[in-house]
Amino acid sequence: MEVNKKTGGRILVGGEQMSEMVDRVSGGGDKFYPFSMAETRRILGPQAKSLRDLAVRIDPAMRSEHVVFEATLLPNFLANSYFPDRLVKLLGLTALGSRPATADLTLRTGTTPDVPTKSLIVAGDNASLNRLAAILSGGTLNRAEAAAAEELRQFSEIHLPRRQEVLRSSPIDGENSGQARTVYEAVLHPDPDNPGSDRQPIPTSLFHKFEEYIASLGGEVAATRRDVVGGLTFVPVFLPGEQAVQAADFNPLRSIRRMPRIRPVPSSPLRSAPRVGRPAPPAADATAPEVLIFDAGIEDGGDYFAGSAQQVNLTDEAPKYGFVEHGSAVTGAVLYGNVQSGQQLPKPPVRATHYRCFPGPAEDMTELYWLLDQIQKKVTEKDAMIVNLSLGPDVIVDDGEPHRWTAVLDSLAHERDILFVIAVGNNGEENANRIMVPADMVNGLSVGACDRPYPEALWSRAPYSAVGPGRPGALVQPTVVAFGGDDQLPFSRMMSNGKISHDNGTSYAAPLVAHELAVLSGELGDRASASALKAFAVHFAESHADQNVSTGHGRLINDHAAALWCESNEVTVMYQASVERDQIMGFQLPVPEGLNRGRVKVRWTLAYASPTDPTEAVEYTEAGLEFTFRPHAAVYSFRDPDDSSRPVKVNIRDQPERVAELEELGWIRSKNPVSRSQKIGPKASEASRRRGGKWETVMQGQDRLQAKSLWIPRLDVEYLTRSGGVLTRGVAPVDFTLLVTVTSLSGLPVYQFAQSEFRALSTLPVSVSTQVRAQT
Repeated sequence: MEVNKKTGGRILVGGEQMSEMVDRVSGGGDKFYPFSMAETRRILGPQAKSLRDLAVRIDPAMRSEHVVFEATLLPNFLANSYFPDRLVKLLGLTALGSRPATADLTLRTGTTPDVPTKSLIVAGDNASLNRLAAILSGGTLNRAEAAAAEELRQFSEIHLPRRQEVLRSSPIDGENSGQARTVYEAVLHPDPDNPGSDRQPIPTSLFHKFEEYIASLGGEVAATRRDVVGGLTFVPVFLPGEQAVQAADFNPLRSIRRMPRIRPVPSSPLRSAPRVGRPAPPAADATAPEVLIFDAGIEDGGDYFAGSAQQVNLTDEAPKYGFVEHGSAVTGAVLYGNVQSGQQLPKPPVRATHYRCFPGPAEDMTELYWLLDQIQKKVTEKDAMIVNLSLGPDVIVDDGEPHRWTAVLDSLAHERDILFVIAVGNNGEENANRIMVPADMVNGLSVGACDRPYPEALWSRAPYSAVGPGRPGALVQPTVVAFGGDDQLPFSRMMSNGKISHDNGTSYAAPLVAHELAVLSGELGDRASASALKAFAVHFAESHADQNVSTGHGRLINDHAAALWCESNEVTVMYQASVERDQIMGFQLPVPEGLNRGRVKVRWTLAYASPTDPTEAVEYTEAGLEFTFRPHAAVYSFRDPDDSSRPVKVNIRDQPERVAELEELGWIRSKNPVSRSQKIGPKASEASRRRGGKWETVMQGQDRLQAKSLWIPRLDVEYLTRSGGVLTRGVAPVDFTLLVTVTSLSGLPVYQFAQSEFRALSTLPVSVSTQVRAQT
């Protein structure tokens, strides 16, 4: 590795000490309702009567006491503060989650058709549905009913679940059309008869109803394979292909889709057999960071993996052609990064434990359940922070409830501070080219492939690399891209004996990222966490010249050890903090007094892990952070109490006479300094607009200002939580990592100024391995 040539110093840490509590400011005005109560009765009244009449005709063998139905919200009312709590309580409904929908957005200025919104999934008994129809009939209402009726103005439609919403895939597929039965994955709602906010899985009695109904269709439920995640019950179901349509009519069934298989492992032959240089390097240190790999195995006896990679067999099935080559390539990339023919390899800075788990048990088509169980078990047993997944279900992400893999791994990542590094899939050139499960994890790091390794110029997304968007909570997907090769410049796959073959794929890009972040974890020492690694990966990623969201946040750099050093005209500060619910914390940004002329670039990246709720397809993340940039601590807004539409900005430090004049006229000063909005409007790039969501687990911002516009700038971070579509309180605090880089575009020595002025900050200690490299 090259000697560091940057002229500043090591990044600064301890930014969390530069924080203060910030007063909360209430806001908002009267809410605009597109429909009057009379119009709501005209629209929803007939729907409520139809719902009531259809519900009573459902066969008791296909429903619970409470019937599941859906109510589509107008896009005006997506905020959690609008949850219809009074309506739910009055009617005795059970809230079961949500799914994506569309409806017209009507504002005072006009109507936009087919805007994304959500349908609330609820359940009510016959009495509930009778009362709902009565409220919408136009008769006299008591006070409680009138208040609940007002909440009905938020909805555009009420209906029973539709077959096309429940049945997620073709009932008969060409691959299985010759078989007597097809295996599906059924997802059952939480218990419809449990009215509390705590969503419990369906009871045994209702599950038996489902088994009996499937049996009446000539099918079978694999009950021993069922699993409960977040109140949802996932279970394999064997059915004659044509019967899946009828299965979708079981009322408490949320979805049914054809059971995916594990993604095919590339089986490219050893088209050439060059090798890396001899002799093989020494084994990795026993204290080196460890990466867990779940893949198709590595060959025995190779001296390049000896002592650095341990193989653990989880399957008794014999490996198939090409499998070992794939598993070895993944392992080689984790240990050594991107290798080339003839290259003399250094001692691996990373250790690997490779779990051979593919092919899995062959007794049926439910090996995905077995494989996920193995991952859960082994990850829980180990203490590794990074897990590489270059295989997974052969199914693309959709906007319904998260796949079982996604939901389980997101929960595991949040609870155990694990970063799953996941290949997004090689379906980028297909019609269905969206990323593949579980790359839609909100607490993971998904990796796409680009066609040139860092730092080569003129790079692009490899055509085969799957594209986003992801699901809410991680819309910008893939998170980053890394070299995966193409036909002109293929990826060099390394075997344990040092031989090299060539191939392309996101399967190889992912372990390059795992390698780099494992090395970074060693550099960060005690400050390493899953959120910190994710923040660094995104913050220093090289954006594509076209700002194309198909490349996520950009191409991962291949030397974070160098990125931990600053140039003299910049400073990067790491903040690792915890914020309580209902708190707003203001974090001072490292803009020193000496930075007093020219233009300044400020950019920041914030990352955290969130608890998740798989029943809420639209509101999957339960924790949200929102940031507000306040560039100048002395610039406040003043508003006329008689006309608040035209506030004025005043520097209270430089213009005391103006402040006195306005206050004498009765003008009201804002509680906090003026904020500066990020560019997330229609003229902003798609990537910029996606970064605007407060419930995204990675957020970025950047700005360029004149130095005079910055004085004790701060970033305010607010923490919100929700559960079941309702804002909540009394929850655990959330930990996050914030990286801020301040650059003087005029070349002022920002690093030196910041080091002298901000005594709370200290330089990140240099690891022993970095010291050794710096002396070479």
